[in-house]
Amino acid sequence: MADPPRGSAGLSAEPWDEMVTGDGQVRAHWQSFISSGASDSASMEERWDAGRRLLFQNGVTYHAYADPQGVERPWPLDPIPLLLPQSEWLMIARGVQQRARLLDRVLVDFYGPQRLLRDGVLPAGLVLGDPGFLRACHGLTLPTGSRLTLLATDMVRDRDGVWRVLSSRTQAPTGTGYTLENRVVLSQTLAQSFRACNVERLSPFFEQLRQTLVALAPRQSGPDGCPRLVLLTPGPLNEAYFEHAFLARHLGLTLVEGADLTVRDQAVYLKTLGGLERIDVILRRVDDDFCDPLELRSDSILGVAGLLEAVRAGNVVVCNGLGSGVTDSVALTPWMGELSRHLLGEEPLLADVPTYWGGDARQRAEMVAGLDRLVFRPAYSTLGHRPTFGPELDHAGRAELAANIRRRPQDWVAQEPVTPSTAPVWRDGRKLARPLVLRAFACATPDGDWMVMPGGLARISADDRFASVSLQTGAGAKDVWITGAAGTNPQRRRGASPLMPDGTGDTGPRTGDLPSRAADHLFWVGRYAERADNAVRILRAAARRLSDDAHPGAEEELLPLLRLMGFTGMIPAEISGLPQADAVRGMRQALEIVADRGNPGGLRATMDRLRRAASGVRDRLPGEFSRVLTVLDEVSARPVKADPAAMHLHLDKISRLLASLIGLELDGMSRGPAWRFLVLGRRLERAIGIVGAFHGCGLGAGTSAPVAALSVLLELAAAATAYRERHPVGIRREQVLSLLLADKEHPRSLAFQIKTVQRQLEKLPVVEGETPATSPSRQAFDLLDAAAGLVADPQPARDPTALAALAERLGRLLPEISNLLSQAYFSHVFARTT
Repeated sequence: MADPPRGSAGLSAEPWDEMVTGDGQVRAHWQSFISSGASDSASMEERWDAGRRLLFQNGVTYHAYADPQGVERPWPLDPIPLLLPQSEWLMIARGVQQRARLLDRVLVDFYGPQRLLRDGVLPAGLVLGDPGFLRACHGLTLPTGSRLTLLATDMVRDRDGVWRVLSSRTQAPTGTGYTLENRVVLSQTLAQSFRACNVERLSPFFEQLRQTLVALAPRQSGPDGCPRLVLLTPGPLNEAYFEHAFLARHLGLTLVEGADLTVRDQAVYLKTLGGLERIDVILRRVDDDFCDPLELRSDSILGVAGLLEAVRAGNVVVCNGLGSGVTDSVALTPWMGELSRHLLGEEPLLADVPTYWGGDARQRAEMVAGLDRLVFRPAYSTLGHRPTFGPELDHAGRAELAANIRRRPQDWVAQEPVTPSTAPVWRDGRKLARPLVLRAFACATPDGDWMVMPGGLARISADDRFASVSLQTGAGAKDVWITGAAGTNPQRRRGASPLMPDGTGDTGPRTGDLPSRAADHLFWVGRYAERADNAVRILRAAARRLSDDAHPGAEEELLPLLRLMGFTGMIPAEISGLPQADAVRGMRQALEIVADRGNPGGLRATMDRLRRAASGVRDRLPGEFSRVLTVLDEVSARPVKADPAAMHLHLDKISRLLASLIGLELDGMSRGPAWRFLVLGRRLERAIGIVGAFHGCGLGAGTSAPVAALSVLLELAAAATAYRERHPVGIRREQVLSLLLADKEHPRSLAFQIKTVQRQLEKLPVVEGETPATSPSRQAFDLLDAAAGLVADPQPARDPTALAALAERLGRLLPEISNLLSQAYFSHVFARTT
């Protein structure tokens, strides 16, 4: 039998206030924070401006599926942390540890002997009727005997100051990465207060998590002496993808998607540039039923076919264990006390929010009787989490709810409404009180114990009537500070952690395990970054000629720019084909079109493609690269008038940011495979752009080159100064084209691009199992050699017909090299394993 709910909790209109007592006194553990001046309204806004900039520059986002304005929202961190004293936190931590042990024992029984069902401790329908119970995982034995590695527990504090468990997250707990990012920001923006409050550090928890993952590996030594760990993400469109990338980078895990992995001979392998590399541990953020399309959800494209088979064979460990979503079910809550006594022989240390399950006749009667006061939720996590508030329903709504409960009672639970505690939040320049839910995290240790993170993630409600804590519906977040523990925390006596105290460390993934998918993304980051830079150069040249009357030949040079904009798809053909007499009018129209956010060939569209490509490899790019890209995305999204002078200033800002990306490529990345594919993409795109400029400016038509077109080409290639130093007498066709075609020392010549692509391609791993005759990489080498020979020929610089033939041939050859690189490294299937 379930424990009977112990009355209605938290019905008072006066909730517990986390900072102030009932008689208006500031609580003792807040005194240091207040005295440090952190809550002073005069300085709070200034400090929080810095915090918002940090969040923005770090690209901290949360994916909002229902947002019609876009998929990513800025992370809604509140600048005032939630403070809890160490003495109180230790009691909470013991309760979370007990719950973690209990839920792990429950999962072991559910997928093993099922004594809880056989002995009648739990009704069979509660478990076997849960869509989260995966029958394919029954009998699945794990090397450690346990199924949980990471646990999140959501709690609310009632009007009496008692913390009550609202729900648990055992399938793929979210929030640890966001918690770490919260701490990074607030420990910088509130540095004095952070020190004054003696706040517990988070790094021991994350170091313990990594040690636990390593200890779980079935092989304790891979080819390089250590097991291979990965974090499996659904991909960049997932709501918490930022956290996946951030956490993988901080823990030194390889961030992978399902398509990056394959199962061979009952083992899981990562598809890398160097071959298949065996995986030992998967920290997953993919829901249970999506993990294996062979045995679970057949329409899933997020998982790995055959993963369950590899787990059964003991060749890989998945954390948390597959099928652990069954204990996410709120329907288990009425039995938690009985389960604790039955399995652990202990009374529960944390109270639960009083809950009723519709599948039990007695509890169902309580639900129907309390339609006007209870909060109703789906019983199983697979059915969603959106609550229905009985007091807010009219008579017809309650009747409909009662009918739904009677129709499928097992799908419903009801909870007594708890008035959650409130904490101060910063809104529009003032402090307000808002209800909150506290999420605490626990990590298993190799010795069978559990470590609770000394902090957590507090989610504040978007509505002060009740704790609506879904970030999808506008809830906010708080960092949780455990105060007053300096010198007493046993975790601090373990010595310095190899991870930085609050997330500033960056172990990063190993450079030799670049997945094919990541190489593909990096290649296109390079291509789109160069494509954006080329578009900005064209637009700046056009805007300058419209706004600078002193520029000699400005009007004549507008025509080749118009032709080039049309060739690259930035403007329609009817504008790019205007005659010289209409060039000024046509260019003004062109700038209006390019400034239009809806133009698929405009600069904004290219920036969007760059952002999407970079989001898929956030963990592979330097942190500064991502921050510059975030600022670049924001600047390029600003509305700008088609006025030439205003557009020129706007483009100058974008140009400087794009130049920063190039600088970070050169000085901020190690020369590994990730960097090589970024460079390959940029240099190949630049080569294609140079050939396109020949075509677009009219030099590929076999006609003589007008001085206006040559002047434009020199400017776009940033070669005007170099040309004047060598040839001060004026612009001459042969000298200009020789510089742009064959000068191996000029960074924007065709010869330089081809030489750079050859050099980087030579250093990439050879695809084994392919003969030279069939190898795409070998064919790419051959095409590059042919291209190098073509640009070394001096004849195209002299003869318009030869130049036209060269441009035509390179226009086909260079894109084919891109296709061959894709075949060789992005879409092949390796036969070799390591």
